[in-house]
This record gives sequence, C-alpha cells and structure tokens, in this order.
Amino acid sequence: MAENSGIKLLRFYTKKLKSFFLSKDILSFLLFLALSAAFWFVNALGKERETIISIPIRYIGVPQNIAITNKPPTEIKLNVRDQGIKLFSYTHESLTPLTIDLNRTFYQKGEILITSDQINGRIKRYMHLQPTTSILEVQPDSILVLYQKLETTTVPVEFVANIELAHQYILGDKIWLDPSTITVFGPKNILDTLKTVRTEFKEFKNLNDTTIFNCKLKPIKSVRYSTNEIRVGIFVELFTEKKITIPITNVNFPDNLSIRTFPAVVNATYSVGLSHFNSIGSNAVQVYLDYNDLKKSKNTKQKLKILNNSSNISNLRISPQEVEFILEEK
Repeated sequence: MAENSGIKLLRFYTKKLKSFFLSKDILSFLLFLALSAAFWFVNALGKERETIISIPIRYIGVPQNIAITNKPPTEIKLNVRDQGIKLFSYTHESLTPLTIDLNRTFYQKGEILITSDQINGRIKRYMHLQPTTSILEVQPDSILVLYQKLETTTVPVEFVANIELAHQYILGDKIWLDPSTITVFGPKNILDTLKTVRTEFKEFKNLNDTTIFNCKLKPIKSVRYSTNEIRVGIFVELFTEKKITIPITNVNFPDNLSIRTFPAVVNATYSVGLSHFNSIGSNAVQVYLDYNDLKKSKNTKQKLKILNNSSNISNLRISPQEVEFILEEK
C-alpha cells in the first residue's frame, strides 16, 4: 500500500511540473531570456576586447651533426586586442604550427638567437592579422637555441636474429643488408667505443621462402643515425647433397721429405642450394695434412684437416676422417 501511495504522489508532482513549464507565462519568459542572451552575445562581439592566441612552433632544418642542448619554446602566446567578433575568428581558427627553419643559422658558436623583430615579422606573415587587430604583447619575445656539434663516424650494421629454416631448406646466399654501413653522430667518447650498430631482434621459425623486409635499428642514447631502418634480405632455397672425391694435399713439408697416405683421396659430402649446385668449384673444399702436426705425433695415423672455401656449402663431412701415412726422404 505504501509503495502505491508513493507512485501516485510522484505522478501528481510530475503532472504539476509539466503544467508549470508548459504554461504560457513560463514559455514567454524562456523566449525573452533566450533573446536577451543572444542580444548580449552580439553586443559583446561588437566591443573591443583582449584575448590570448597560442601559436604552436615547429623547428626544422637541424643538421644531423647538430644536437639541441636546451628546450626551446614549443609555442608563442600573443596578447591581441580587437572587436570581439574578430577575436572570435582567431581563437576558433585551427592553427598550423609556425615553422622556424634553422638550416642556415648554425654559424655562431653554440647558440642561435631569434630576436623579437624576427619573431614579429614571422608572426605577421603567418597570422594574416586584420588591420584593426593590435598585438599588445608577444611571449616569449625572443627565442634562444643552444646547440653543440656532434662527432661523426661510419660503422657496419649487425643484423640480430634467430633464423630457423624449414626442413630441406638452406640459406641461398649471405643475408643482404642495405645499407650495410651507416653514418652515426654523437659525442666523441661514445663513438670511440662504437664498433657496430645492431638491428632490433627478429625471429623466424620454419622459414621456407625468401624474405625481404624493413628492419629498425636499435637506438643508442645520445647517438643519432643517418637512417633509422635498413632493408634486409634473407634468401632461402631448397638444398640437396653433393658428393665429390678430393685428393689429400700436404702443407708445410720440408723439401727433403715426401708423404704417402692410405688412402690418397677422400670422399666429401656437403649440402648446397640448388642454385649453386653446378657452380661450386674444385677448390671449394680442401683436405690436407700439416707437417707441423705430424712431427709432433708418434702415431702412423693422422686426422685430416678440412678447409671450406665457399659460403654456399654447409654440413660438410668427409670419409675417412683420418688416414695412415708414411714419410719418405727424397
């Protein structure tokens, strides 16, 4: 019962409020109030007033070997006076940044001063102020830019990645970097110890196709690069196994000694990409015995040494891995 009484009371007061606001007297009052506000607003726009206009600043043209050491202002504030309607157009205008080009001003030692006259001239060309608009104050009235010149050096780029190739695939060539070296700018004490610039870490799993992509360089504090990213090419192709017979060669032997090995040749097996299968030369793999090793050994067997002269060969193995030998005087 109490709940029903509350609902009825609420409905009663709602009805009363509707009848009050919809009465002719109230509607007339609201209409005259709106008209008065409109007249006041129009009258206010016609009177002279002051306002603050904030102009964003964008600095361009700073050479790569120059570092700005202070924090120049990022905006200029204008205190202007004019009729309200004209000021209204300024404050509601979408302002693009005022561009200050520093490209040809790095001749003074460590500082650039943009004077009040220079700022006022830029503002007048930038704002296109109406003749009736007066500039009362500009803050800041001048801009000081402090800078220092950086040392320069050129270093190689190091690609950092974990690459897992799909089954039966191999790198068809060296990983390609463009550029492979870059110019870096920074304090001398940092550049003196900088040997390489590393890329951001990349990971590839089950890679089965050639991939070319942009890769960002890992930033170093207080150092800037001639470019912040490079192009990387990872060339992947199917591989096959190739078997060849290689004679055993001898190195560092005195002129009065010769050697006979048993066997005189070995079989070599290696993996090679299909595109390089027929281009591997006869000297790509060398198997040899070094006299400096033999004279230290008392055995008649010696393990063979292998020299891989081709970056396109991988998984190289030979059979047999060691041979018997006899040294003979000439």
